[in-house]
Amino acid sequence: MARSRPHRAGARTLEPLTRALPRSPHQILCASFGPRYRGRVRTLLAIAVSLSLVGCSSASGANGGLVRVEDRPLPALEGKGLGGAPLSAAAFRGEVLVVSVWATWCLDCERDQPGFVRVAGRYAGRGVAFLGVNPEETSTAQPLAWVRRYDVPYPSIEDPSGRFAASLGYTGLPATYVVDRTGTIRYSIIGSTTSEATLSSLIDRTLSGDASGTPSP
Repeated sequence: MARSRPHRAGARTLEPLTRALPRSPHQILCASFGPRYRGRVRTLLAIAVSLSLVGCSSASGANGGLVRVEDRPLPALEGKGLGGAPLSAAAFRGEVLVVSVWATWCLDCERDQPGFVRVAGRYAGRGVAFLGVNPEETSTAQPLAWVRRYDVPYPSIEDPSGRFAASLGYTGLPATYVVDRTGTIRYSIIGSTTSEATLSSLIDRTLSGDASGTPSP
């Protein structure tokens, strides 16, 4: 008499539970792709991990972005201000200059702006100037409305092509650069600058000529 085959439909219920459940984010991601692409996924994961380690020598400001110690010249930032008048970063040589790269469509920029206004007010008349760079906006209508809404006391350069922002080496918005009196970038903050204490500390260090390290959060 011929033997009946075991019922295959129930065979999967006998697999170990560990095979039915994902055991790590790596497995979850790889399981989403066929065998043909899993090698590429693993490569991309390795790249992502290595990129996350690039800024290990940088400090993270409290409730803010990555603070990096810099030592490079400020690129030429010269164009039109949002009001149409000529504007150049060179006009601020001899002062500590805080360059803020911002845009009206950037949510973190909107969150940071009131703090920038407060810090700029505290350093008024103390040899510290602020300058905005407004990239990738084709009209000045919204940026000018932004300046009025937040009562921004410092000027911003129009940068519709993004070339000024790119010359600073920014990788996203917002980005902040603290420049010493000689026109050398001493610090950069990549990401949100909601910590007014961190920004003030960087300004104070640059004023005193001490750019040897990042401040404690």
